[in-house]
Amino acid sequence: AGYMSFVLPVGKWNIYAGVRYEYNKMELITNTRDDVESHQSHYYKDNDLFPSVNATYKLDERNQFRLSYGKSVNRPEFREVSPSVFYDFDLASLVQGNVDLKSCYVHNVDFRYEFYPSRGETISLAAFYKRFKNPIEWTYTVAGGTSLIYSYENAQSADNYGIELDIRKDLSFIGLANFSLSLNGAIIHSRVNFPSGSRNENRPMQGQSPYLVNAGLFYKNDKHQLNLSLLYNRIGKRIIGVGRSEGSTGSDDNARVPDSYEMPRDVLDFTISKKFGKHVELKANVRDILAQNVSYKQFADVVLHDGTSKEVEQVTKQYKPGRNIGLSAIVTF
Repeated sequence: AGYMSFVLPVGKWNIYAGVRYEYNKMELITNTRDDVESHQSHYYKDNDLFPSVNATYKLDERNQFRLSYGKSVNRPEFREVSPSVFYDFDLASLVQGNVDLKSCYVHNVDFRYEFYPSRGETISLAAFYKRFKNPIEWTYTVAGGTSLIYSYENAQSADNYGIELDIRKDLSFIGLANFSLSLNGAIIHSRVNFPSGSRNENRPMQGQSPYLVNAGLFYKNDKHQLNLSLLYNRIGKRIIGVGRSEGSTGSDDNARVPDSYEMPRDVLDFTISKKFGKHVELKANVRDILAQNVSYKQFADVVLHDGTSKEVEQVTKQYKPGRNIGLSAIVTF
């Protein structure tokens, strides 16, 4: 890899631009027979140029606009192309790679307004757009009974756009000395596109939530060398496994296996650390305090006897991950 870049200040504009070149080669070696060594190589080669530009327009010392563009890549990981099967403990299912996966290329455009009330504080509002070529997504098949095997496949293209709010603010202005707040939220619309005649349906991207919320409340007391943090996270309902159509295209018995969704849940983490002098520090944390269930569901429209239809839902998998409690001591010599 190699890159070249330049900075060009023009009045209130500051433009940072450049281009990066990358060459990537990966070799997958498999056996074509089970009884003897019969190696066969499959090569994945990429020669890519990734341009980028970041233009900032400074209104004054505390306000500015930023417009940026960048091209990026998501190359398949080695195990995503390997036909070997492995067990994923998060999915509680088997996963098998796809040797025909192609790299996904993304065009990213971002326009944002940034406000800096004081040192260490930020308030920004952004609108963004992402164009994906060959996005890599989870799909799944039923191996037998209720057992699932997940794998990967490329869609033709996808579009993501939305807005994002980011706030980092000291709370001393409301009388909460040593407290600060961090808030990040986004609303995202996504759509995966397939060619006409495909048995796949245009739908939201696998793994993309329609909204994201991250919040943090922090307390820092330098005098008592004490730090506390309370973190919150929530994601919207998102596709975890892409369904599929079965049967011949256009036939009456063509059936649709529903997408599998990961349902929203609230996650709350707490951390406390205390220093004793210069050499000893104690830390304690509790992760996932609420310990809500992780649930996967399928949704389908069912036609009733009177000709009407209604949406039904079924829990396909559910488990409680449990709380994680940790305590550590650090001694510096």
